[in-house]
Order: sequence, then structure tokens, then C-alpha cells
Amino acid sequence: MAKALNFYIKERENPQLGTYYVPQGQMTKKEAETTETGCLYGCNIMHAYTTKERYEEAITQLKAEGKRVQ
Repeated sequence: MAKALNFYIKERENPQLGTYYVPQGQMTKKEAETTETGCLYGCNIMHAYTTKERYEEAITQLKAEGKRVQ
């Protein structure tokens, strides 16, 4: 059986740089969990989207709200 892939946006909270968002594209839930917990300084929060359209809408919304998206 093929692994289910969602689209993810990483919310990065860094004490020195503040909060910013990094589109991660498609990955497995396990890869997302590794990215979320593999942070030594600050923290990562992974936001999952089941479709590419919802993922792209979320990126557009973050930018419209003035959030930093890399």
C-alpha cells in the first residue's frame, strides 16, 4: 500500500528570529513528525493539508496576513 502524503507548512518559532513559515511540500506523516521534533532551538509546528489547493490557499492566506513565508 502506498504511503499517504499530505502537504505541510512548517511554522518555525525561533527566539531570535521570531515566527516564520516554510512550505515543505509533500511528505509522509512520519517525515513531518521528525521535522517537528528534530528542532534543537525554538520549535517547529507542522500544519498538514490534504490537497494541494488547500496548501496553496494557506500559503496565500499567510502572506495576506503579513506573515513571513520563506
